Amino acid sequence: MNGRSRLVAAAIVGLTTAATLAMSFPGAATDDAPPGGRIVYVTNSGTPNVTHFAINNTGTLTRVSSVEAGGGARGMAFTPDLRFAYVSGTTADRVDMYRIGPNGVLTRFGAIETPSPVGIEVALNGRMAYVGNGGNRTISIFTIRPDGALTLREVVDSGAAVPKGIAVTPDGHFLYVSHGRPSDTGPSVITGFAIEPDGTPGRRVAKADIGISGAETVITPNGRFVYVVHQVSNDVYGFRVGRDGSLTPVPNSPVAAGDGPEGAAISPDGRRLYVTAVGVEDRDPSPPGQVLGFTIGRDGRLTETVDRVDMASPIGIGFAPNGRRMYVSDYTDSIVNTFTVAPDGNLTLVQTLGSGGRQPAFQSLSVLPTRSGRTSG
Repeated sequence: MNGRSRLVAAAIVGLTTAATLAMSFPGAATDDAPPGGRIVYVTNSGTPNVTHFAINNTGTLTRVSSVEAGGGARGMAFTPDLRFAYVSGTTADRVDMYRIGPNGVLTRFGAIETPSPVGIEVALNGRMAYVGNGGNRTISIFTIRPDGALTLREVVDSGAAVPKGIAVTPDGHFLYVSHGRPSDTGPSVITGFAIEPDGTPGRRVAKADIGISGAETVITPNGRFVYVVHQVSNDVYGFRVGRDGSLTPVPNSPVAAGDGPEGAAISPDGRRLYVTAVGVEDRDPSPPGQVLGFTIGRDGRLTETVDRVDMASPIGIGFAPNGRRMYVSDYTDSIVNTFTVAPDGNLTLVQTLGSGGRQPAFQSLSVLPTRSGRTSG
């Protein structure tokens, strides 16, 4: 690859789903909902807080406000009606609950305990939230009440130790969970579950070997492929999703993905996968972090076709809904970078802002989704 450019920060984006549902549940659209696709949230694990940025007409960001979060703030998820948001606080052992105002400002209204939460997702019907508990091998299933409050419904075995990345297929039929911790020395697994009509996970439909220390798990917009990045084995595994939810490795899987890859996002058109590799600090000299880009083939195979971009410790990553801007958070420098995305997928830095706190970590960047469906993140 050529054309590397040294940069310093970046942004992530995590987005969720929208659907038309009964007005008695948090899945129904409302006239006073905030402008989906026009807001970026960044969770800062060291402060801890959530910072709200507005997306301007040019795609750059303006910082608006910050609000308290639980210690070790990580992933963020939204109800389909865009009225409520939830943030996992890994070291606080809790999930914080927020109301989203018409302008996107967050108001915290409570929290619920769960052990070392990391990845978090909301069901397509807006009635359930899924939280991976990194402190053990379970997923907490929460009922989302009409007022947005979470109530624990059940705790299920995730299938392996340390569930981390959680992803739901765009049709809402399947839930996939990666597993791993940075201290792992051997391969882990990704597990998959069928989602029942009421939103609860049902039978297990997949269990496949992956690399060492599974992290971000992402699914293409058409629901055909799942990708998992691995912090220790430094690669990406890809799988084809069967009609029954089973997983089959795609050709050429796994592929190398820099040093310490932890975050990932798929472009809204489903053509490319981008990975944030945070770098390795205990080497001398220490390699920098990087953002890498891969073209997704018709059969799901990955080919690195985008010039790598060097940064300090890029981690959270995501897209504006039109795919023309990418946002990346940086753990070491506590910043958010805005990039333009060229038609060939290459990135150009156009803005750097402080993240509004310290140490944005895993899944630290989320773009408030549009009501029309799931965006990437």
